[in-house]
Amino acid sequence: MTVINMISFGDEGAAVADEQSSGAVRKYNVAQKLQLLNDSYIYGGSGPSDDIKEIYNASSKALEEIKKDKYNSSLNNAYGLVQDVLINYKNDLKNRFLLCNIGISLKDFLTGTYKSSEQKLDGKIMEQAASLIHQADGDTAISLLLGGLQDKKFDIYELSSFYAGRNISRPYATIGSGKDESEKVLSGYVASLPREKRSAIDKREGLVKIIEATNASSNLNMGVGGSPSIVYITADSKIKRPNEKQCVLASELVEGLSNSLLPKDFVYDKVFELVCDNGDFKEIEEKMKEKSCDWNKLDRILRGYKE
Repeated sequence: MTVINMISFGDEGAAVADEQSSGAVRKYNVAQKLQLLNDSYIYGGSGPSDDIKEIYNASSKALEEIKKDKYNSSLNNAYGLVQDVLINYKNDLKNRFLLCNIGISLKDFLTGTYKSSEQKLDGKIMEQAASLIHQADGDTAISLLLGGLQDKKFDIYELSSFYAGRNISRPYATIGSGKDESEKVLSGYVASLPREKRSAIDKREGLVKIIEATNASSNLNMGVGGSPSIVYITADSKIKRPNEKQCVLASELVEGLSNSLLPKDFVYDKVFELVCDNGDFKEIEEKMKEKSCDWNKLDRILRGYKE
């Protein structure tokens, strides 16, 4: 249960994610869903947390190896590498499912014969194997976003355990159980822009909108919540990762704007300052109180009271 949003401002870009994960009976606000790949690209995943972490670790290791060989580790090549890791991981999982449950390999199932004896698999075994593979697919539905600079442009790639992947043509992407609410915010925003501005979205405005989308998912979607995390990549490839307090305050500023309790220009400037300029959390929090047209009301909203 997740939402991960990513947006391109043309020569820069950002990603925002929630931190909630869940098991059969518990939820946990501890997941770190945004990671750096090759110290250059933003990696975020929706699905079983352990699987996403394993894919990230394997991808990082593979990228380190190609860097040693002085191979081009561009975003497109990193995407292809992560895609291969995802496919191999999913097939290995299916193979283990089959071996643990009915003692045949994935290759045995695909060929219809036992490799060891070259005997044909009977229909009952084939049906059981197909059912187990279907279960493996359902238990490990994984979506990934990969974003970073390529040819001086922030590009976004989406990968899935069901269809491998693709380069996103829109200036944003969203994945996870919260994507429907985020999609409403982001698609509505991009559609409101003139065509010539969609490939060079205003950074301050776009950053507020992607946080607004994440807030919307957190407010309405099951399994989305906790403190947001934000990663920003500048045009000169610098990585900005505000701390938890800065991320939470940025989210609160946007919530204040959404409720018409904070001035737009103030929110745009201070959110950008928190994320990209290491803005002082305490100073900006005090300014937020001063700038609000009704701080008592905003304070209650942020604490969960109904107005």
